[in-house]
Amino acid sequence: MTFEQEPGIRCDVDGRPHALALLGCRELNYGQRSELPLRPFRLCVPETALAGLLDEPFNSFIQTCREDDLQYEQSDLPELKQAGYPDITAMLAGHRPLLAGMLYDFMIFDLMTAIGRASGYRSPDARYWGDVETADRRAYFTVNQVHTVSFADGHAVFEGEGYYGAYVIWLTH
Repeated sequence: MTFEQEPGIRCDVDGRPHALALLGCRELNYGQRSELPLRPFRLCVPETALAGLLDEPFNSFIQTCREDDLQYEQSDLPELKQAGYPDITAMLAGHRPLLAGMLYDFMIFDLMTAIGRASGYRSPDARYWGDVETADRRAYFTVNQVHTVSFADGHAVFEGEGYYGAYVIWLTH
C-alpha cells in the first residue's frame, strides 16, 4: 500500500505517512471524547484536487443553502449568500476564509469519504442485515476532530486528532 494514491494528497499521523485508503472520519459523536488514545494528524490536499473530490457534495450543500435561504427568508451563512453562492473553484479564487470555515463545519466527512474512494477503498457489500463476514475490519486511522483548516503552498491543510483502530461495522443495511 502506498501512502499517496491520489496525486499530491498526503496524510501524516504522529509525523509518519499514513495510507489514504485507510483514512476515515468519525460520524457519530464527531469531536467528542474518545476512549482510544488520540494522535495528531495533518492532511494536505492540493487545492487543484479539492474541486474533483468535493464538487458533488459541495454543490449539493450550496444548493440546499440557497433553497433554505429563499424558503425561510433568512440565511444561516450570510457570507455565503453575500458571495453569491459560489462553487468550490470560485471559493478558492476569492473566498478562502469562507471556504475554510465551510470545510471545517460541514465537509470533513465528505472529504474523507472522497479521499478513500479516490485511493481505491471500496467498502464490502453486506449480503444481509448484520452480515459479520462482510464487516469492514480494516485497521485504519479515524479522524475524531479537525482543529484547523488553512491554505498554504497550494494546499488545503487539515490538522486535528484521531485514533487508530480496527473498524468493524456490525449492522449494515
